[in-house]
This record gives sequence, structure tokens and C-alpha cells, in this order.
Amino acid sequence: MQGISGHIRRATNVLHFAGRKLLESVRIFGIRKTLLRIFGFAINGTLWSLIAKRRASLLSSATDESKAALSTFYPVSEGPSASEFMTRRVLIVAEMSIPQCKKYRVDQKAELFAELDIETKIVNWTDFDKVRNLLQSYPIVIFYRVPAVPDVILLANECKRLGIRTFWEVDDLIFDPEGYSSNTNLQRLDSHIRNSLLDGMKLYREALLLCDEGIGSTKVIAQVMTETTGRPAYVIENALDADTIRIAENIRDKVTKRVPFEDGVTIVYGSGTKTHDVDFLSASEAIYNVLAKRANAKLRIIGELNIESRFGRFAHRIERIPFTTFEGYLESIASADISIAPLEKSVFNDAKSNIKFLEASIVGLPTVCSPAEAFSSVIVDGETGLLASSPTEWEQALLSLVDDPVRASQIGENAYRMVRQIYAPENIANQQLASLVSTFASPNPNVTRILLANIYFSPQSYGGATIVVEEIAQRFAANKNVEVYIFTSWSNTSAGDYDLVRYSAKGATVFAAKVPIVRSRLMDIKDYTMGQVFKEVLKSIKPDIVQLHSIQTLGVELATVCNDFDIPYTVTLHDAWWLCERQFMVTGDNKFCNQQWIDPQICSSCVQDSQFNRDRSAIVLECLHRADGIISPSAYFKELHIQNGFEPERISVNKNGIKKPLQTYKRHPSDRIRFGYVGGATPIKGYELVRKAFSDLPPCNVELVLVDNTLNQGRSTVDLEGLNASNPVRVVPAYTQETIDEFFSQIDVLLFPSQWKESFGLTVREALIRDVWVIVTEAGGATEDIVPGENGDIIPISNNSIHLKNAMENVIQKREFLKTYSNPYKDNIQSFDNQAAELFGYLENVIARHKMKVA
Repeated sequence: MQGISGHIRRATNVLHFAGRKLLESVRIFGIRKTLLRIFGFAINGTLWSLIAKRRASLLSSATDESKAALSTFYPVSEGPSASEFMTRRVLIVAEMSIPQCKKYRVDQKAELFAELDIETKIVNWTDFDKVRNLLQSYPIVIFYRVPAVPDVILLANECKRLGIRTFWEVDDLIFDPEGYSSNTNLQRLDSHIRNSLLDGMKLYREALLLCDEGIGSTKVIAQVMTETTGRPAYVIENALDADTIRIAENIRDKVTKRVPFEDGVTIVYGSGTKTHDVDFLSASEAIYNVLAKRANAKLRIIGELNIESRFGRFAHRIERIPFTTFEGYLESIASADISIAPLEKSVFNDAKSNIKFLEASIVGLPTVCSPAEAFSSVIVDGETGLLASSPTEWEQALLSLVDDPVRASQIGENAYRMVRQIYAPENIANQQLASLVSTFASPNPNVTRILLANIYFSPQSYGGATIVVEEIAQRFAANKNVEVYIFTSWSNTSAGDYDLVRYSAKGATVFAAKVPIVRSRLMDIKDYTMGQVFKEVLKSIKPDIVQLHSIQTLGVELATVCNDFDIPYTVTLHDAWWLCERQFMVTGDNKFCNQQWIDPQICSSCVQDSQFNRDRSAIVLECLHRADGIISPSAYFKELHIQNGFEPERISVNKNGIKKPLQTYKRHPSDRIRFGYVGGATPIKGYELVRKAFSDLPPCNVELVLVDNTLNQGRSTVDLEGLNASNPVRVVPAYTQETIDEFFSQIDVLLFPSQWKESFGLTVREALIRDVWVIVTEAGGATEDIVPGENGDIIPISNNSIHLKNAMENVIQKREFLKTYSNPYKDNIQSFDNQAAELFGYLENVIARHKMKVA
């Protein structure tokens, strides 16, 4: 029963808080935008609809349940904490509807971090999607004045998943109901508002508990935070900032032309809101007496304040000024003569900062203050300000200034010099913020940081280039002096365009960005917004080098960003994407174009838009020419690019590696000859040629094993209708690097009738190293490890299936030979281990050359 009542109490608190936030949203954003925000949340068919139904269960600190809910939206995987590898950058997630709070606790915090050369990003806490995206590339987050509503709990859980160090910051005791209740101003509020405020405090307290540490504007707040959580809390006081100093100096230049006290003595009180009524009572008796005893005394009230009716006798000497801009506020302060900062004696007020003292001092006014902790800890009584705790002390302090303009002016100047020194941004940064920053972990400077960019990466393991990148990443990561990062695409259909997610896979830290479904052809090669996402990733990890692999749909803007950050990048030529809009140099009727030097005139008859093709070529080739190194997986592909204007010395051959078979690997014998085809149902890989050639074979105890790459996704692209084969055909799902031995142990001959000049031919090598005979077309790099008649056959590239059929018939004649066949040249096949070692050495050389160039 207690559990149920607890949930009810929590739900009630959320409703009270939600009602208050609804009114606040209407005030800030207006009715239309508020309704659009609510409507957008309600119709969102992604994870958030699930979360909306489970809000009660999510109203707790980071739980396995909420983590499981998040896993439906993106991969949840353990990896290194953000602070272990990311550069020092701070994300401030803030409540920003109160201008004064935004100025002193948000904007000023960013300026203080800048004094320490630490970049910050500020975002409104209500912008959930933006915050979630930014979390992926920041190691440190400060939640300022943010309550533990369900969305915030999800963000806190995400911070825990990502290993982000979190701080909860506030500038009053709004998280401490007991301390906050000591503020008797609360009793003047409407009971409904007061109760909602107290209920909301529980959500602020819960938000504090969700975070690792706290930040308070005063010692009292930090102490209460530590008592509440048992965890560290840091004091970062409100300070001066460049904007305040600039405004104050301009104002001082103006007011120096007036003679203080010449037109009477103006006592100024900056109230702000009517919640300061009780505080004013601490000094009201003394102020009344001063007005009564000194006819030249005046009272200026800035903002809302209810004062006693007896002050009506001095109405002609009481000036009311509405609270306007900060600059207008300071001008109203500066044109007075004495500032006051009365506070009721309470724990709540002891936790308050000394903003009123700072604002008066920076324009040279003396201030009389109550002896709250924030005032008494900095003011030297009688020198930089006056402290007063009783009506008598208040009256004496005020009269001592009213009657002695010289003393008042001297105390004001003393205060000005003191705050300019103690509360200068650089001083607060070095004396207070630096102690917090010193606890931030720093990335290891002794490791080599390599970022690999590829269109796919685990768990999206599609295509030969992806396999190579995954295998290389794992081997790089095995080196304790190397850190590996991946930039790839994110296929989650529920994610918004360019949404970012970070997870760990294959020993690497992966940043995956959602590629828009609706996009132009130009965006496939040059996407400015994708470049901005990549920019955030680069800023967060600052790699020593970037290696671009297959980047179609990610685009060459990645290279532009590398140039902007002066980070060297290399390009691996996995296919002809850099030379050919159609990517594989195959015409619209699926014929290899046979070009050696790519002639735009010839291409114009093949592409949809010849002008776009020319523009595209200029864009991608510029990126390739600017690269710090070009890597080819075969000698053939190097030669192709040399013929298209690239210097031979700029291109290095690094043959793709192959996963070696296990020592226990052995082909399973069969009475049938089993032909295997793994190229997918595409003409470019010769799929129709395989179907036709196999159908033309007479019954001869053979079998065709067709790999359907889409079966693992719950659909099929292999169509057996109309095959009319006289021999059996078997369709199997795609193999993985874990099941590769099992697949090749059950075939005898690999069919690889590619219709273009391949850059490498990964499947060919996977077969060769496993003692599988290969029939391959004259497909460029795919043939470089074939010794005709000894480990395979090479046939012409042709859309006539007779060449493939003849080669298959020749193999059938060698039925007995295949049973015991072992490839005598398989030791020449490069392993992933050798490829990774060779590539790493190459990348290190590029890094070294770049460092020498910029030195």
C-alpha cells in the first residue's frame, strides 16, 4: 500500500508541476507554440509514446527498466565513460525563463569556462531532442534549475549510459523544502501556488539526486547539497561578466558628471518581485525614520514591492520604477546614492547570493546589507559596505551615509575596487571554477586516435567495405596505444533527420547519424548539415587522423570539416564512387563501360543529368585530391586512378584482409558439386548470368547455393520463379564473419561473374583461402590472387552467360579433383592482421608528415 500511495503522491506532484509549467510555457512561448509542442509530443509515434504510458515507472533514478525502454530507440551498449576519452567540453542544460538567473548562472558560467579555454554549449532543458543529441558528444553536463520530470529522468539515464559526468546547479534552496520553508515570503503567496511550489521542490531534489555532483552559488547551498546527497558540491559564486562590466563602465562615465547628494539623497532598493515584501520589512522601520528625520532623503523602488500604508506621508519622495532591462536597472541604481539589501534572517536567505551588493558596487554605490552569509563573508563592515541586523543598526548605518557624502562616496569606491578584483571573471574562473575543472579527467595524450568513417558499421554490417572497416577497427582497438572511433549512419526509422547516437561496437566508440530519407542527389555527395554533425564529433574527440572509407550519403563535407580543424584525412578506394556517379562504372543496361580515363562526354549518355555529373565529379575529386593519402585495395585500382590524374606516389596499395579459417576448418565432402553465389540479386554482380548458366546445365549432380543477403532482415530478394533449373537450388541467409567457415565448407566452387572491374573482390579471397575453386570474370582487382587453372578460372566480362556456363562445365569435368583440392597459393592471401598492421604504419606516417608540416 505504501508503494501505491507513493506513486500517487509522485503523480500528484508531477501534475501540480506540469500545471505550473504549462502556464509558464504559455507566458514564454505563447499559446500557439505551447499547443504545437504538446501536439507534437502526443502524436510522436516513436519511443516517446511508449514512455508516456510508463511515466510513473520512469519517475525514479536510473533504472534497468528505463534503460531497457531506451534500447528500443537506439543501441544500448557498455563502453568507456565520456570523460575518459572526450575533450573537455561542457553542455549546460538550463531553465532560462528568468532573465537574471540566465545571466548569472548560465551565460556567465559559459564565460567563466571560456576563461579556462573550455568550450560550452547552452540549451534549454525543454528541448528534449536537442539535448539528447548533444549528450552524445559531451563528457560533462550541468543541469541548471531543472526538475526531475520524466523527460529529464530519461536524459539523466542517458548520461549514465554514456558515462557523462553530471552536475546539478541552483542558486537557492528550491531543492530543500525545509530550508525553503524558512522564507516567510511564501506565506504571502496564494495557498495553491505555495503548495505547488513546495511539491515541485521534491522534483528538484530528485533531479539533484540523479546527478553525480552539485554546484551552488553560495557555501550554504553547496553544504545542503552535500548533506542531501552525500556527494561533493562546489561553490561557484555569481560574479561579474564582460557585459556587466561594459555596461557599468559606460554608466559610471555618465554619472561622474552629476554631483552626488546634490538633489537630495536617494536610497535605492531593487526588489524585482513582490516575494521580497518580508525582506524589506527588515529595514522598513529604519527607512521610515530616515525619511522622517531627513527631508532630503528619498526612496527609489525598482520592481514590485508592497510597503506599509504609513509610507504614504512620504509619497512625494518615493519613486517607483518598473523592472526593465538589466542596463536600465543598473542605470537606476547608479543614479541613486545609497543601495540597500535587506534580508529576513532565515536559512533560505543565508543561502542567497550577494547580487544586489555586486550590482551596486560595480557602479560605485555604497550598500547597507543584512548580515546574511553571502554579504558578511565578503563585506568589510565600514570599509566596503555596512552591515545591519536590527532596526537601530539599519537607521544608524543609513544616517551615517546620508549625513556624510564623502564617507558614502569612499565606501562606494572601495566596494567598486574590491568587486572588480575579487569578482572579475578571470578571478572567479581561476579561484573557484578551476577547482572543479581540475577534477575533470583528461584524455590520454599518449595514444593515437583514429576515426574511420563508413556508411555502415555494426550492427549494420552490410557490404564488403563494412566488413573491412569492422575488422580493422577491432585490430586497431586491440593496441593499447590506439583509440578507435567510427562515424557512420543510423538507420533507425523513428529517429529524426541528423539525430546522433553514440554506442560501442567492435572495440570502437561509434557515432551514428541519421541520414534523411528525403534527400536530393547532391546531398548524397555533399551534405552541409551532416558536416555539422561530424564537426561536433571531431570537436569531442579530436582525432589524430580520419580515414574515409565508403562515404556515400555521408558526403565529402566530412573532408571539409577535417580541413577546417587541420586534421589529416586519407581515403580508401573501395569502389569507383569517386570517379563514377553510378559507382561501379556500369551503364544503364548493366554493362561495364570499359573506360580507363573517365570521359565526361561518354558519361553524359549514361547518367540522368550530365551537368550534375560534371558538378558532382568536381566536388568529389576535389576532396580526393586534397586527401593526405589515398589507399587502394589492389594494384588494378591504383592504376585506374593514376590514369585519371592522380600521382602514383600519392596512392598506396593496402590489400584488404581476409578472416583466416579456423584451424579446424575443412570442406565437407559431397557427391554433388556445389556452386555458391553470394553477390546478391543485382545485375552488376552477375546474378542473371548465374541463373541463366545454371538453368542451361543438364541434370549432372550439381547444386546451386544462392545467398540471400536480405533473409536476415525478414524479407527475400531472391526470385526462383522462372529458373527452370534441372538441378537443385538452395537459398540460404547471408553468412557473417562468425559463420563464414560453415558456409564455405559446404560449397566447392564460388561463382563471381562481376560485371565491373572490382576494386578488390573480398568474397574471392574468402573462398580462395578456404580451398574453394573460383570462377571469376576479368574483374580488375578480383583476379589478382587467381592463378588460372590452379586455383580458379578467369572468364570475360560479358552479359552472355555462355562463358560462365562453359567454365562451370569444365569444373564439372574435374569432379574428382575438387574432392581433395587444396589451394597451393592460399598463403599469399593477406589476413586482416597483416592488413591492419600495414595500414596502421601508413597512417602513422601520414600523421608524422602532417605534424612536421604544421610545426
